[in-house]
Amino acid sequence: MESLTRLEELGLSYNNFSGPILSFNMAKKLAVIALSKNLLTGQITSTRWEELLNLAFLDLSFNSLEGSIPVSLFYHPSLEQLLLSKNQFYGQLDEFSNVSSHILSDLDLSSNNLEGAIPMSIFDFQGLQSLSLSSNNFNGSLQLNLIQQLTNLGDLNLSDNSLLIEYHATNSSSPLYPQLSFLDLASGNLKVFPDFLKNQSKLYYLGLSDNQIQGEIPNWIWNLPSLFMLNLSCNYLVNPDSPLPNLSNLFVVDLRSNQLQGPLPILKPNVNFVDLSWNNFSSNIPVNIGNWLPNTIFFSFASNRFHGSIPESICNAAPLEVLDLSNNSFSGAIPRCLTSMNLGVLDLKGNSLTGTIPDTFSEQCALQTLDVNGNLLDGKLPESLANCTKLEVLDIGNNKVEDAFPCYLKNLSMLHVLVLRSNNFYGPLVVQDLIPLGRCFKFWT
Repeated sequence: MESLTRLEELGLSYNNFSGPILSFNMAKKLAVIALSKNLLTGQITSTRWEELLNLAFLDLSFNSLEGSIPVSLFYHPSLEQLLLSKNQFYGQLDEFSNVSSHILSDLDLSSNNLEGAIPMSIFDFQGLQSLSLSSNNFNGSLQLNLIQQLTNLGDLNLSDNSLLIEYHATNSSSPLYPQLSFLDLASGNLKVFPDFLKNQSKLYYLGLSDNQIQGEIPNWIWNLPSLFMLNLSCNYLVNPDSPLPNLSNLFVVDLRSNQLQGPLPILKPNVNFVDLSWNNFSSNIPVNIGNWLPNTIFFSFASNRFHGSIPESICNAAPLEVLDLSNNSFSGAIPRCLTSMNLGVLDLKGNSLTGTIPDTFSEQCALQTLDVNGNLLDGKLPESLANCTKLEVLDIGNNKVEDAFPCYLKNLSMLHVLVLRSNNFYGPLVVQDLIPLGRCFKFWT
């Protein structure tokens, strides 16, 4: 590098380079440095970044760099994008001064070990379009209203810190609030829905999970025209007066771990991920539920109060990879078509299902987890389970299954957990059958 004095762009990302950062002291014309996704170590404080007068793009993300972040990077007059995520940088960020004229547009310090208060002067970088400080150890209070100063801001991620994010209602029609596309304030101890969001016409992702928001979900959330990913999980949300509205535009819906109740909200065919688990929903699942889910991959209603039978139409959700209906009050038989689907996870534990486990596991079985613990299932184990060669967890415990030990399971080389206890298994337990299962870290009969 010492002799490359005319170098303007350096792109070495996605390799296995190791050791400390290269010296750039002689490459004064460098405008782009891209070293992400390597194995670089050490600190970056020894590099005289201020001498690289043309530097506009610096990407050191996804390495193992440590130490403090040089303050000179934040004052660099030509730097537009500073990407340092997924490293081991630590320490505090001091307040900055006179940075409003700097042209920094993208700042990503996420997934490091930074601590202390977020400097308020970071909101003086008036050109910021994307700001991510997530997954650090930042603490102290932060006034969300400060983003009014960042009129060009499109993406903001402050999630997974130890912050106390506060918001004071203002005139939500104020033009000073930027039009956001992405907002994630997870784990921010936020207590209210920021009302300026009601006028966000470009917002496609809203993440307010793991906060302390109480009360009803405001109707304006369902009317945001561009929103298709919504995560309000792990709050104290209720809907005492009326059922949830149709989830018409959403692609991802995560409302788990709240206090929502009533019938199942109507889903639309574009939904890809649905998690309504750990609430108080109580109703039958509509017989045509499968018609709602032609594109759904993840579907969880676990730990609610749903009852009645599992509709066979759910098998029409062909892309489904995870189906979790556990810990409800479902009764009746397991639909035969359910075990012939291309599921990766089928969790039906903690219900009142009767009959046998359908013997319809296909030769293309992709199941990794099958859990029917705590039902009223009887009969024999289906021999077609032998087709599920990717199975890692098989839990048949606490049922009424009556069968000899299923010796064909010895051919399931991925099996780690096998639970057969509290059934009516009988006959000898052949040592040769157990030897291949010795790799199981749990083996309960």
